[in-house]
Amino acid sequence: LKQLYRRSRLFRWRLKPTFQTDVGRFMPPSDPWRGSAKIGRDMLHSVMPVERDQPEYFTFGWLRHLRDYGDDKARIYVRKEISLWLSENTNWDAKIWHPKFLGERISNLIFSYKWYASSASVSFQNKLLYQLAVEFQCLAIDWRNQSNIDDQISALRGLLVTQSAFNTKISEMISLVNIFENKLSEILNEDGGHVSRRPETHFKILTQLFECRVAIAQKGKIDLSSLDQSITKMGTIAKMWRTSNGNFAHFHGGGTTNSERIDDVVKRCGPTGKVARHAKQTGFLRLSSGRTTLIMDCAAPIKPLPENSASLGSFEVHLASTPFIVNVGQLSEDRLLNKAFSQTAAHTALTLDNLDNFSWGSKNYNPVKVLQIGPAKGGMLIKLSHDGYGDSHGIIHERQIYLTTGGGNIRGSDTLCYTGTPGEIPKTCIVRFHLHPRISAATVNNGTVVLKISSQKAGWVFKCKGSNPVLEPSVYFEGRQRLSSQQIILRMHAQDIRHLSEKTLKWSFKRQ
Repeated sequence: LKQLYRRSRLFRWRLKPTFQTDVGRFMPPSDPWRGSAKIGRDMLHSVMPVERDQPEYFTFGWLRHLRDYGDDKARIYVRKEISLWLSENTNWDAKIWHPKFLGERISNLIFSYKWYASSASVSFQNKLLYQLAVEFQCLAIDWRNQSNIDDQISALRGLLVTQSAFNTKISEMISLVNIFENKLSEILNEDGGHVSRRPETHFKILTQLFECRVAIAQKGKIDLSSLDQSITKMGTIAKMWRTSNGNFAHFHGGGTTNSERIDDVVKRCGPTGKVARHAKQTGFLRLSSGRTTLIMDCAAPIKPLPENSASLGSFEVHLASTPFIVNVGQLSEDRLLNKAFSQTAAHTALTLDNLDNFSWGSKNYNPVKVLQIGPAKGGMLIKLSHDGYGDSHGIIHERQIYLTTGGGNIRGSDTLCYTGTPGEIPKTCIVRFHLHPRISAATVNNGTVVLKISSQKAGWVFKCKGSNPVLEPSVYFEGRQRLSSQQIILRMHAQDIRHLSEKTLKWSFKRQ
């Protein structure tokens, strides 16, 4: 019944614009983002890379690529595509008119409008502007029905951009800005990190927030201080997640956005100066010295979703522009892969009896007991302890990581401490160090592993105490590409933990 109603003339009448849609009043804001001229050229000289019934097409994000290619043929091509789309999609559709797509489509069409439409015929512009106004009305009706606040933020962004472009009343825009800021406060930590702790989700919201800021600034007479503060904080966290090659570290599905896109956004949104060392509420640490950068996850995920990994205590190390010690995966279209990527074993972390280091069945939603970061003799030291294995085994895991000044030596220890509480008697503790595909490793005498980085003369040596290191196959996902890699495995028997009270593995990576 709802679908029949929404496809009726009655619903179409309800979507009649409440503001003028003539070309003379329309003032689209300037687009803050760049596209890829290479992608635009490929699109123009071949078939559209995606089907027209897919979000990648009907949200029109590809307009920027053709615009930055800059050919007149590209402009004509875009007008034909939009004319075709307008003729086929004037009526409501459950998929194409979904609020999370409506907000995206409206914004993309408006931000690129000056390039493809300003010199077009008046009839083309009038038809397009009327359709944008109709979709605005539908979005204004539906955005509150979205259960996901991120989707509400995306929809509100579309409404704000449209109000600015159509030059609506300032009072109406101020009211929407207030709603937008209230919604934003529900998904951001005090330090500016998205509550999901997912770099890609955080980045998407950051780009939408900046687009709103651009649209609101064009209107004038609206206080932007709160939005500016949120943008700066979010930019700080985005910079913190970036590795030396410009991508996001592989935490909670991070790493899919290309470095050029990240650079484009962070330059406009991030603060200048040094990168933050500790995001307390979002739960990440970052140490840098010389050409070595270490990023560590030091908090628990908030919801049991595939994108939220049991990666507490895991870390990545990057040497200049080369990933060195990594986590396995990014987000995938395959749910089974996402589930595998979310396991502790897919991270450079410690597992006990092949269990994740954080159980959603546990009543304890803050497993971190100690977290310290500060200077130590000749470098910096991180201390982290958590009881992610408290309910299952009555054990606390303590991890310490020391980075020397200059970044040529990384030393660490992993300690299991028995608390005396009931639980299963542990069998085996495993510490994994996943290596990037560009790293080749080989074991030599005395439990030493020699590591060579392709295209670099310097090598590294791994040593440990308390276990004999073993090299095993691993995988690494870069975009949709699956690459073969290696991992260093340390195994330690833990059956006697209750008798000994604690057991420790010590390890180090040293540049040679």
